[in-house]
Amino acid sequence: MVKPTLYLGCVLFLSAAVCVSSETSRPFIHAGDVVFMYSANPPSLYDDYQCTVSGWGGRSQSREEQAVKSFQARVEEAQRRGIRYCGSVDFLVDFGGFIDFRPDSFTSAISRDLDGNPLRVPWLWDHTHKGQPAYWFCTNNPEYQQYLRDQAERACLAPIDGLHIDDYSGSSACSAYNGGCFCPYCLEGFRDYLRDQFSAERLKEMGIYDIARFDYAEFLREKGWNAERYKKEHHACPLIGEFQKFQNRQMIKRITDVFEHAEKLRGKPLVRSINSSASGNRELIPFPVIDYFCGEVGHHAAAKQAPMEPIFVYKMVEALGRRQTATASGQDWAWIKANDKPGLVRMWIAQTYAFGSVFMAPHNQWCYTSELGTHWWRGKAEDFAYLYQFVRQHHLLLDDRISLADIALIHSRENHGAIRDAALRMAVANIPFAIVVAGNDELPVAIDPHGISGFAHVFVGDKPLGEPHDSVLKSASVHTSQWHGFDQLPDTVKREVQIDGADRICVSLRYHPQHPDAPIVCHLLNQNYDAEKDTILPKDVKITISKRLLQKTGREPTITEVILHQPKAESVGLPVTQAEESISFEVNELGLWAIVEF
Repeated sequence: MVKPTLYLGCVLFLSAAVCVSSETSRPFIHAGDVVFMYSANPPSLYDDYQCTVSGWGGRSQSREEQAVKSFQARVEEAQRRGIRYCGSVDFLVDFGGFIDFRPDSFTSAISRDLDGNPLRVPWLWDHTHKGQPAYWFCTNNPEYQQYLRDQAERACLAPIDGLHIDDYSGSSACSAYNGGCFCPYCLEGFRDYLRDQFSAERLKEMGIYDIARFDYAEFLREKGWNAERYKKEHHACPLIGEFQKFQNRQMIKRITDVFEHAEKLRGKPLVRSINSSASGNRELIPFPVIDYFCGEVGHHAAAKQAPMEPIFVYKMVEALGRRQTATASGQDWAWIKANDKPGLVRMWIAQTYAFGSVFMAPHNQWCYTSELGTHWWRGKAEDFAYLYQFVRQHHLLLDDRISLADIALIHSRENHGAIRDAALRMAVANIPFAIVVAGNDELPVAIDPHGISGFAHVFVGDKPLGEPHDSVLKSASVHTSQWHGFDQLPDTVKREVQIDGADRICVSLRYHPQHPDAPIVCHLLNQNYDAEKDTILPKDVKITISKRLLQKTGREPTITEVILHQPKAESVGLPVTQAEESISFEVNELGLWAIVEF
């Protein structure tokens, strides 16, 4: 078992925000960055949006001189504008490139189901290359691993600043939901994994009597399993937990190999990202070897309102000392394209920045439906650029800040659902909270005893955390309770942030943990969205904040004025009303998003 070695206090009110042990200083993404998912066409779009990072910038399509020069020009065009440019590697979608790379042997690298049939990438059903479908190639296959390194090498033919890996999970994802992989390399690797992890006695208890000859596929078939049953009853499959752990470990090895290979070629650390969000347990596993998460977060566009689920993702990445550069899902963008609702997207952008992450500029978006397959939508600069200009204008109020909260939710693999539910309920009710991660054998994270002591209330799920987490919580001077629902929260907690005058106003309080004198920031999100008119209905609101909560920043709440910043508006001062236990201020005609500085 891997012992937790990283200490994440998440929100440490008396010291640092996140304490992550690191031997070297890594590059990172700032909360006030403006990230393009793909390179801009035309490049003047970079200027319109005041872009600072190109996050998913591809690579030279070949090693031919013309292709290399074209890619180098694209990178240098961005860097002349002061933009950090990240190349990218594709673990799945560049199936055609691998067919060309190994035209005589590519079939040997195709992932296989339990019946030995080739597996395809489900969402690329409408893609072919030279008459071949979009096969799901196995990332445990040595020839395919060579192709992944070849992609990284072609990305490094230009002076890139970072590297992104798309569909990073490879065979781990294939095992999790696509019916594989049972190729010879996966079967041999799993056999070696079991031999290393378990004693002969334990293997016999698992039904394995001769590990040297063990074949997982044959083992399952002898127990009556076939490919169809494996997909339908995946979680009931014998040894599936260990098989998934094996594939997860291989995933970490593969992405680490690609990143380190590229960094060796470039001779410096590259900012590392993967196409993922911190939305589930398996998605969290790569965090120690990446610098930020970059990818789709579901926004439920068809609901035509601001979603709460992304807030959970942004809180999770903050808990891990990382950041999400988000976009919406392909289904979300397909809905936006079909219904022409840029105002809904503006709500997504504001929400992401308000909770400490980044929403990538929607200049060229991948859309997907089961009927249309892959298609694209191009956002208009006139609809969005002003919001990103607002971000850059006030980036100092976004950078280096974390959630201001008196409640910690302890997330663990076993309690993921309960903590997610608690987080969403608190987000809806505007109750400030932070998430603290209790790691496991796949997620090397330990609760920081000093950091957890900074919270007045700590909630856990009903599943045991195990050691060393239980001991840390017992020794910390903090009140710990099982989460049973919203009603158990003390009234004082429910009143820490109050909004009068309008419903559907979302509040996010953030502060700089290393600098008590730095401004506290209160984000106000007006989510009164009129879908028919695709606009936000302005509201007059009064915001009341507990002094006790504000004191956790290290500052006394002797505040007489706050400064209101809104897009397309001059900053103005607002008077503060002092009460015995709270302060309050009023905002008239609140639009989409306001940053209140005090």
